[in-house]
Amino acid sequence: MTDDDLDNIRNTDEFKTMMKEYFPEEIDNITTTNDLIEYTERSFEIPFTRRGGVTQVKCSVNDLPLHFIFDTGAADVTISRVEATFMFKNGYLSSEDVIGKARYMDANGDISIGTVINIKKITFGGLELENVRASVVESNNAPLLLGQSVLNRLGKIEIDYDKSILRITTKERTL
Repeated sequence: MTDDDLDNIRNTDEFKTMMKEYFPEEIDNITTTNDLIEYTERSFEIPFTRRGGVTQVKCSVNDLPLHFIFDTGAADVTISRVEATFMFKNGYLSSEDVIGKARYMDANGDISIGTVINIKKITFGGLELENVRASVVESNNAPLLLGQSVLNRLGKIEIDYDKSILRITTKERTL
């Protein structure tokens, strides 16, 4: 009833309908509890560079600094086998971070198998996200992509090409 992962849908008609169906006696409490939840907005301005027609941002993955392509079309954060091997050899990843295998479709429509990993911490521009799903692409030349497994956790995203910044506005629950 108070799972903050559901905050972004809690006020939708679909959610309320489902809650009435499955928890009819508690729906009044949900509305009351939800009305008491307060949020503060924080805005972050993250500089980016344009190279070869793509937008790149500086990130830190488990404290390893890297440059990622800000890619709204990628499902996950993606790293190549080269970066993954380096990260495993140097303690930025461990065997405990490996989740399994998955099939991925690239921009050309080709399907490939990748290894799914958990990144404990990604930071960029003052934002810090924990436990982010990522894929390791078997290609040595695969670009580093900052995809939806990060982007859908951020909130409102604006791209200001004139100032070369990403403006990200998040809502954080006030305790």
